[in-house]
Amino acid sequence: MALLGIGYRGTGRSFLPACFWLAVGFVLAGEPAASTAMAATLRPSGVVHGASVYLSDVFDGLDAGQDRLLGPAPAPGKTITIGGSQLIALADQYGVDWDDQSSSTSLSLTRAGHVLGRDEYAALVRKAISQDGETGSVVVDVTSFTPLVAGENEQDPATLLNLNWDHKTGLFSATVQPAHAAGGAGADRFPLRGSIRPVQPVMVYDHALPSGHIIQPDDMHIDPAFSGTVPPLARSLPEPERMIGMALVRTVGAGQPVQGTDLRRAVLVHRGDPVLLSYNSTGIRLTATGRALEDGGSGQFVHALNLGSRMVLIGKVTASGEVRVDASSTAIPPDSEEVKRLGINSLMLGDGSHP
Repeated sequence: MALLGIGYRGTGRSFLPACFWLAVGFVLAGEPAASTAMAATLRPSGVVHGASVYLSDVFDGLDAGQDRLLGPAPAPGKTITIGGSQLIALADQYGVDWDDQSSSTSLSLTRAGHVLGRDEYAALVRKAISQDGETGSVVVDVTSFTPLVAGENEQDPATLLNLNWDHKTGLFSATVQPAHAAGGAGADRFPLRGSIRPVQPVMVYDHALPSGHIIQPDDMHIDPAFSGTVPPLARSLPEPERMIGMALVRTVGAGQPVQGTDLRRAVLVHRGDPVLLSYNSTGIRLTATGRALEDGGSGQFVHALNLGSRMVLIGKVTASGEVRVDASSTAIPPDSEEVKRLGINSLMLGDGSHP
C-alpha cells in the first residue's frame, strides 16, 4: 500500500482520505482484473465535477460500462496528485491498455467549485430571516466575510448559525459553518457581519433639481423597492398629484427620497396682480382680464375680479398669472356679503384706476 500514496497539493498531507485508501485498496486486493484490455490514454489533467473520483477522470477512451468508482473527490477547489506508481497500479488492476506507462508520470485532479462571495452570503441571510418568520423584502449588505469555495452545483455549501439582527440599527452578525470542514468540529467557522434594510415604497426624485424648481409630473416617482435610509419626513407625504406645482426649498439629487420639508406651495398668482381669466366648456374657450383677490399656488382655488363685468369669480390657478374659472361656480357681485366676508379691500374691487 505504500506505493499507492496520493497527495493533496498544497495541503501538507501525502495521502487521500481513509475512505479513498480503502476503496483503492479493496479494488486492488479483491477485484479481478478485466480480461480484455481497453485502449485508453492518460488525461493530461482533470476536473472532477462531483463528490467522487472515477476511472474515467483518470483515463480517457474507456469503453461503455468499464468506468469504476475509485473514491471520494477532494474538497471543492482542492487538487490531488496521483503519482506514476499509482497510475500503473490502477491501469493494471482494471486492464487499461495504457501505452505510455512511466513511474515519473503524474496526474492532477481538481474538484470543480465556485467561490461564495457577498451575494451568496446575502442570500443565506435572507433565507435565515424568512425561516425565522420575518415578513417583507429586505436588502442585505455583507461587509465582513471569508470567501469560501463550494462544490459545483452544491445546494447547501454552508450553514448560517446564530443570526443576531438589531432591528433598530439594522446591523447583524452571524457565524458561517462550511459544509466541507478541513479541521475539527467548528474549526472552520468564521464570522459574518453586515446590515439589513427593509424594502419599502418611497417617493424619490427622478433627477437632480435646483432650489426653487417648480415640481412637474416627471420630476418624481414612487420607487416600490427603495432600500436606502428613509427619513421620517418622507413617510407622511401628500398624494403625488398634490405635490405638482410646489417649489423646492433646497437642491436635491436623483434618487433621493422626497421629504415634506423639501417643498412649499409656489405662489403663482399674487393678491392684487393682473391675471388672465379663462372659461372652458365643450367647444368653447373664453378669456378675460382680471385681478387676483388672493394669493394662490398651482391647483388652488382663488377669488378673482373680472375687470370687464366687475363680478367676482372663483377659479383654479393653472399657471403663473392664469386662473381657469370654475364652470360650476356662480359670479358674485362685488358688494355682496360673501365678498365682504373675504375682507377684500374695496380699492381692489374698483375700476382699476386706484393702486
